[in-house]
Amino acid sequence: MDESPPVSVLFVCLGNICRSPAAQAVAESLLARRGFAHFDSAGTGNYHSGSWPHPTSIAEGGRRGHHLNHVVRQIHPDDFERYDLIIGMDSRNIEDLERLRGGLDLRTRSYREMEPLQLHLLRRWDPIAMPGDEDLADPWGKEPEAFRAMYDTIERTMPHLIDHLQAMHRDNRR
Repeated sequence: MDESPPVSVLFVCLGNICRSPAAQAVAESLLARRGFAHFDSAGTGNYHSGSWPHPTSIAEGGRRGHHLNHVVRQIHPDDFERYDLIIGMDSRNIEDLERLRGGLDLRTRSYREMEPLQLHLLRRWDPIAMPGDEDLADPWGKEPEAFRAMYDTIERTMPHLIDHLQAMHRDNRR
């Protein structure tokens, strides 16, 4: 029996209505309850807490088979202790997260030894991302094509992140 806890991952964007809930939905679709990871999402800002993700993000996700049933929330200080990896959608998110966290690594779980950095950009795992082009564009206020492009990038990237999480979980059982 597997005694290793699932890797906990928090996806973060500015408002938690477009990119981070989409990343959570795609990850959950790909993982299909295989049990080695748990996902959530949050925003660095408190602009839309308690509401649903952006309607265009919900519609495009649904068209692709992803279900965004997430209630928007702002990141909480306890999240830095609860999540093994916190994945920002752009470099501004990472800067905000560093500021909110105070530069400390508060994780206590064993995954800390395997993945020394807690904060990452999602496109770290994008096979076509180039240095300096690692931000996932925010589709907020843009046409539906921007939401399609966002999902294209997330769907291309997520299998590589899932592979990384599975390796973290497997190596933690040793």
